[in-house]
Amino acid sequence: MSHDQKNRSKKSISVQSLLAFLIVPVFAGWLISTGYAEDQLQPSQLTGGSQIRKAFRSVVSTPRSWTVRIRSNGKEACLGAIVGADGWILTKASQLEGHLTCELSTSERHEAEIVGVDGKLDLALIKIDAKGLPTVKWQSAIDPRVGQWLVTPGLSMSPVSVGVLSVPRRAIKPEPGVLGVRIDDAKGGALVKQVMRESGAEEAGLQAGDVILNVAGEDIESASALSNFVQKFLPGDRVLLKVLREKEELTTVVVLTDPQMLIYDRLREMQKKMGGDLSRRKTGFTEVLQHDTVLRPEDCGGVIVDLKGEAIGLNIARAGRTKSFAIPANHVIPMIEKLKLKQYAPYNPVKDAKEHTVSTNTSS
Repeated sequence: MSHDQKNRSKKSISVQSLLAFLIVPVFAGWLISTGYAEDQLQPSQLTGGSQIRKAFRSVVSTPRSWTVRIRSNGKEACLGAIVGADGWILTKASQLEGHLTCELSTSERHEAEIVGVDGKLDLALIKIDAKGLPTVKWQSAIDPRVGQWLVTPGLSMSPVSVGVLSVPRRAIKPEPGVLGVRIDDAKGGALVKQVMRESGAEEAGLQAGDVILNVAGEDIESASALSNFVQKFLPGDRVLLKVLREKEELTTVVVLTDPQMLIYDRLREMQKKMGGDLSRRKTGFTEVLQHDTVLRPEDCGGVIVDLKGEAIGLNIARAGRTKSFAIPANHVIPMIEKLKLKQYAPYNPVKDAKEHTVSTNTSS
């Protein structure tokens, strides 16, 4: 072993020893005080994320039974929380499209349908054909303290991720969505001059030379009219477009994009390398609990719990490398019965072209 390797080894050991000395006694005492003494962290558990998550298995032993994995057209879309024993599941609305299936912690799988959507909170209530399911135990009386441990359950014995509350609840201002195209005026619409990389427009198949004639039932007369109208929607919203391409009229559904992630290509690439993708819809919430749990967008939509295993909110978005948002339980609970009664209908861009999508109607 070289001199440099020995020094690095000594530094690594000293850092681990320091972490063990500072963190383990405090954390062990915390677990003992909350009834989870059997999962005390050992020094070796501080060296890997999977080992740290194992220490919280007892916390999610019950909440994992409330949690489902939702797939859209066969691909992982989000997590969900069982809020009714007869198959009612709450989740993140803007992640849903196409054919939906739900996998339970028992490995059972069921087809699901959307019953209602609330765009203001980006919540959707879906239904599966099942009975006698375990349901969420909410804790809405008191917010967790800043610095308090929070845990996101999945379907497995270990949680998806763990973290701490970063700041007290706060509002997240809305940002307008964008199609992801550079445009100019055209006769009877807006001419697409360029389709931006990794935008909703690119995913929907828009091409340079297309003329956008109509968006969500609104006729478009100019480039400025298109920009002004689209700003009424949020990132993650789906809008129906009518497009003229070489004398042929086409229709397509575009998922609007966060403008920052298009403008700053370098920021987007850095985010992917350091922490993965962010949620498409991550702004425009009345109140959120911000925590530093690292989640994939596909891991939003389920509950986040305290060390007692009680749900203090529903994870709604990953907004940064170590910044995730949860809708507090006191905002989530009242929506469940409203959505069951279909007071908020799901948006169908083909049948309901004049309706807005899952977002609230906010102008820029």
